[in-house]
Amino acid sequence: MILEALLNLIKGLLNVVFGWISLPPFPEELTTSIDGFLSLVFDNLNLLGFFIRPITLTVGIPILIILLNFEQVYKLVMWILRKIPFLNMN
Repeated sequence: MILEALLNLIKGLLNVVFGWISLPPFPEELTTSIDGFLSLVFDNLNLLGFFIRPITLTVGIPILIILLNFEQVYKLVMWILRKIPFLNMN
């Protein structure tokens, strides 16, 4: 309930700050192309299941993303740890 209120507050603030920006509509041809590609990928996940277990993908993809962005993840973790006063990290 508290999380929902915070998200609604953030949404309201973003609407106030960026509400004046009017973006044009997304092209219909591009929308159908993207929808067709995504349906092709997700409709054929059973074929992928013959080669790789789905649990392997759900564990492996986040690990791969973290490994590819290790330097940024390390900097973020160290920045957060430096903000904790009782750790005395410099």
